[in-house]
Amino acid sequence: MSSMVVFPFKTERPEVALRNIQTAAEHGAVDEVLCVGYEKESTYHAIAEEAPSMSDRADTKISLILQERIGTKRPGKGDGMNTGLDYFVKSSYDRIHFYDADITSFNARWITKAERGADLGYDLVRHYFPRSATDAMVTWMITRTGFATLFPRSELPWIEQPLGGELLLSRRAAEKLAADPSVRAQSDWGIDTLLTFSSVRHGMSMFEVYVSDGKAHALYGQLTDLRSMLIECFLALRGLTGTPLDAGITHHVEPPDVVPEAIAEKVGYDVEGTMQLLPETWTERQDELLNHFPTPIRDGMLAVRKYISFQFMDEWAWYDVYQILLAEYVEGDPDWEDLIFRLWMVRVLAYTNRVALRGYGYAQRFLRGMVYRYLYRSATGMALTDGV
Repeated sequence: MSSMVVFPFKTERPEVALRNIQTAAEHGAVDEVLCVGYEKESTYHAIAEEAPSMSDRADTKISLILQERIGTKRPGKGDGMNTGLDYFVKSSYDRIHFYDADITSFNARWITKAERGADLGYDLVRHYFPRSATDAMVTWMITRTGFATLFPRSELPWIEQPLGGELLLSRRAAEKLAADPSVRAQSDWGIDTLLTFSSVRHGMSMFEVYVSDGKAHALYGQLTDLRSMLIECFLALRGLTGTPLDAGITHHVEPPDVVPEAIAEKVGYDVEGTMQLLPETWTERQDELLNHFPTPIRDGMLAVRKYISFQFMDEWAWYDVYQILLAEYVEGDPDWEDLIFRLWMVRVLAYTNRVALRGYGYAQRFLRGMVYRYLYRSATGMALTDGV
């Protein structure tokens, strides 16, 4: 078996990206490392300068290209990954790996564990890893919530990290996804959502391998750092509303290991800085849009700009908010964009103060229970209480 590793990148710390490229090039299973740049900026130039010597040292081909304009959404990560898929399909390699270029904890075990999963015959191998109690809030509150409410009887809500950009595809899987119009259209942050959904829709077998070191990368500041990702991931999910999903899949998950203290105790974003965003300017139309929501949510959001109080946004309030957003949200409308971000921000702050501060183990049990409670309500119309 021969494998190719792809690093899509935009502007990263050059020393981190170069170290990861060298690590992949030195792995015995890897025959080529493909670096797909967004544009010719500092990281691109650093790779272009160092790639020949790294290739000679590792005796592995290292290629550097610019991403093509493939999708119909904002040019971004999706175009980078689809460019890598197209490159792979034209090659003779058997497997393709994708990794984010900014992972400071990346090492050879990531590649080895994925290769071993593929050796077992799985079409798709995904990496999952421990995240801090306040990390992955787009994954939990947008993606896994969306999968649980839209596809409650599918395998989608049970996938550990559906937004993870770290995965391996067999040639069969890569060819199917490269030819899928819905995947090719998703040129922005929604690409991970569509890759996950389409792999299940195509009936691909999936194995999730556990990386105990965690995915260490640059920390987020205020939650505004995630605003574009939040909106684009939500729109990707909203676009799947009503899509039939009949295929069942084989899905196995490697058991987790001990979570390092550095991850369990880490805060994933700037809580104080985020709280200071709540009183910022609201438009009259945003106030009008709040009339779409139940009275307690509307009144809570009207009050939150004056008083730092967000406990009204519990898990069932967020469930109701999500259903209304699916029905009423208008793509490209700046007032709706501000409002979905603020609703989500209040939910994350409420979760942080009510749940995350009670410890890593408690928070993880709550989040997994939340997804189950959401899918149960969506599937049966009945709401379960916390802890059931």
